[in-house]
Amino acid sequence: MKTSNSESLKGAIILHFPRRRGRPKSVHHGIDRGTPELAQKRLRGETTETLDLCLERGLITPQQHWCGIHLRWLYTLRYGAPGVRSIDPTHTKGMDIKTDDPKWRSERESEYSEAVKKLTQSGYAIMLMNICIYNERPPFLSVPSRLREHRKATGNVGTLCDGLDMLRSLWNNPS
Repeated sequence: MKTSNSESLKGAIILHFPRRRGRPKSVHHGIDRGTPELAQKRLRGETTETLDLCLERGLITPQQHWCGIHLRWLYTLRYGAPGVRSIDPTHTKGMDIKTDDPKWRSERESEYSEAVKKLTQSGYAIMLMNICIYNERPPFLSVPSRLREHRKATGNVGTLCDGLDMLRSLWNNPS
């Protein structure tokens, strides 16, 4: 009997398992694995933010782009991010609550108020707020089908640039 037992031990196979368990990670090599509808929207530029699309198409300069982003940031500090969301104000677990600097916040709020006041006086406020803050896509970013629409679109681009230039001169953005 001893021989059969030792023979069975010699024939035992020890399996070595890899240290990582579970499903192996799939490697993506730059291929968009989204739905076909999402891939088409990305190709048409519908998922790109309006300000980024204007910069990408060369309609605004990097300085004007910065001014639009800065206006959105000031709005967000004052009113919060635009959009629908729900927050449980009693839940602070995992959040680092920083002490608020009232002087800094009042300076940012006055900076925002001054910018909106100047834009309102010049008539650029609604257009700039719709594009910069609410990310609305104006008609001049779609391909114009008629020459008259193209001329009107060119005027709207000029209005956008004038409003952003006004913010640039207000904030003295050198970059």
